[in-house]
Amino acid sequence: MKRLGKDLDVLQLTRGPLEGYFSVVHLSGLSIFSIETSQLLLLNGERGDDCISFCLVSSGLHEDHRVHAHTIDPYSINGFKPDITESHFQLSAGSKTLFTVTSARQFKTFLERYGHQDLLETIHNSNSLKLNPQLHQLTNSKLAWYLSHPIANAQQRSLHTSNLFTLILEALSQENKINFEKYNLSPRQKIVQELVGWGFGNSTNPIKLDDLVNIFFSSRRTIIQGCKENFDIGPMELLRLIRLEQVNKTLRSNKIRESLELTKIGDVASYFGFTSRGHFSAAYQNQYGETPRQTLLKTKHQLLA
Repeated sequence: MKRLGKDLDVLQLTRGPLEGYFSVVHLSGLSIFSIETSQLLLLNGERGDDCISFCLVSSGLHEDHRVHAHTIDPYSINGFKPDITESHFQLSAGSKTLFTVTSARQFKTFLERYGHQDLLETIHNSNSLKLNPQLHQLTNSKLAWYLSHPIANAQQRSLHTSNLFTLILEALSQENKINFEKYNLSPRQKIVQELVGWGFGNSTNPIKLDDLVNIFFSSRRTIIQGCKENFDIGPMELLRLIRLEQVNKTLRSNKIRESLELTKIGDVASYFGFTSRGHFSAAYQNQYGETPRQTLLKTKHQLLA
């Protein structure tokens, strides 16, 4: 995601080896990328104050897809509310999802130039649009075409950006406005999103539930219910998974280990709050389908290759 200028945290929510594929192409002021994943993933972080995205499920399962805690329709385009500055979305295991990311100001100018100012208010109040299956398939096919046909010529990239803006405009304007889903986050959903971000930013030490109550000025019940509704696990398990994810990320990166001056697996585990080596190793293998040592060896072999 850093290739898109987005530094998102990724959390694997289901157990087993993670397999998948990431691809991206850049046009003029617009990027298209796809994520295929074998596991349920949560992506969370800042997307910036001049960003608008349009995402749709290209193939595979969609049942566990969520955008800002909202489940999505199988034939829908999502994530386009331009004044949202944070990304928070789940990708179903066994799915492929396509994303188009561009400047919110640039897209606003495009809508105004072609006399569609009325859509600006609509997309500011919504974050999801249900499409008919034919239009969904057409949009999916055209986006997928660009991923397999990168365009090198700068003038051609600019032309194709305009073509994609037109494609998105057609999807937004041809559908009845009742198919736009009004964007609304409950207090529980807001707290859960804040908790995920806080968890990644404070992942070096375990914490108690009562401490979370004080940090988020919320009740135990609200925090627990919010996590159960979104992830089917409690807040303490969620934070434990985040710490495991940080260990996994660190073991896979020589650069991170060097910056933290951590040379041994035990040092990495201890840094992220795991005090029992046996419990840590069992939890890690249960989550990722391999031992911490196997993860580290893979990283070293990739460097040698």
